Amino acid sequence: MAGTEKFLWGVASAAYQVEGGWQADGKGPSKWDIYTNRDHITVPTTGKHETGNVAINQYDRGQYLKDIALMRDLGVNAYRFSVSWPRVLPEGIGRSNRAGLDYYSRLVDDLLAAGIEPMVTLYHWDFPWALHEQGGFHNRAVIDWFRDYASLMFATLGDRVAKFITMNEPFIDLFLMDLIAENARNGRPPLAFSAEQYARQLPALHNLYVASAAAVDAFHESGRKGMIGIALPLGPAWPATAGDATCIAAARSWDHLFNRWALDAAVGGAYADDVVATLRRLAPDFSVSEEDRALLARGKVDFLGINFYAPSYCRPDAERPLGVDSGVNPDPVPAFNGPVRPEALRELLLRIRDEYGNRPVIITENGAGFGPRDEVMGEGVVHDPLRADYLRRHVAEVLRARRDGADVRGYMEWCLFDNFEWFRGYDTRFGMVYVDFDTQRRVAKDSFAAYRQIIAGAGV
Repeated sequence: MAGTEKFLWGVASAAYQVEGGWQADGKGPSKWDIYTNRDHITVPTTGKHETGNVAINQYDRGQYLKDIALMRDLGVNAYRFSVSWPRVLPEGIGRSNRAGLDYYSRLVDDLLAAGIEPMVTLYHWDFPWALHEQGGFHNRAVIDWFRDYASLMFATLGDRVAKFITMNEPFIDLFLMDLIAENARNGRPPLAFSAEQYARQLPALHNLYVASAAAVDAFHESGRKGMIGIALPLGPAWPATAGDATCIAAARSWDHLFNRWALDAAVGGAYADDVVATLRRLAPDFSVSEEDRALLARGKVDFLGINFYAPSYCRPDAERPLGVDSGVNPDPVPAFNGPVRPEALRELLLRIRDEYGNRPVIITENGAGFGPRDEVMGEGVVHDPLRADYLRRHVAEVLRARRDGADVRGYMEWCLFDNFEWFRGYDTRFGMVYVDFDTQRRVAKDSFAAYRQIIAGAGV
């Protein structure tokens, strides 16, 4: 059970999805600026060319102050946001951009003035384009690049920010988003990934985990107070057909790639032999140097951020990497984010309790989107009963796991506002507040009231 510190009730966001201001005040381009403006990454999925160039305009202080007022009305005491790496380092390394650093410093001050604790994610996918062109996470130099960037942000915000997160959803960044962008450029179906693509990304993801460990190591070496973690996309891997040996084997392989690899790296500080054996099915020459082993061991996180949306139902599929189809969704009303199984979140939290030393946990993302059927405007509010139900049931499982001894210290709902949903553009809405993207008008949804009621009555 957690100690005496307050339980964090919050909401989460990502810079590219909310800020806009994509060329403002000396900001450099990120890979997502290029993916959207040049590669038209949204077109294969939505049929529309959409970008995060404006998003919900939170680079404008006047706008984000109104949004902070909405957070106060909601009753949250924490806000997880990310720093745009090229906003503070336009080339990714070298010269810093004072306007960008000042923006995040003011945002932290404004949150604290409102009684809201800032939780800062250093990297949420908007990698500096200048470094991407030098190989990005495929370049071993990224370990030093990221450590230096992280150290800059610790020095800028560390006197007021108690919780940093190194990376957000590394697997989704490199094994989903980058590959969707590659397919968009090459005219292939967005989600038609090959084993060759997975094999090519595998050493890059290893470099990312080592870079995260380097940032954790730098934070600890600095002697700063507070905690540093990582936000991982996690969820139980279940066989699509219970008792079927082939589905059970598929689920085990997916668990190694999606869950165990990341957990063992960030929390355990080392890769397990059975996980490495699975990785070598994709890349037979994969190995870990002694230098990297030492850095992973030094860079174990203080807390684990869990981004949970759904479990993965797995079955064999010879056409997919590792021979696994992990995207089965049996729900009659499917959510964008997978099967709605709140009990899977409790199962995951108890796994962390039992297999990973009960490392402190913050739910850094949890939310749902069901499409237009759950976004019905009426009488000054948006009715979204499916999202409100998802929220209530998942929070209940979090609190149940906490009562069962899981060291859960906070819950960040994804997300407060509708925003730019990556390759899905603006049609896929996850917010508790409706946003008219043409006018920037905000309208509360039923889920907003549901979350406010949960926070007020939780007694945590």
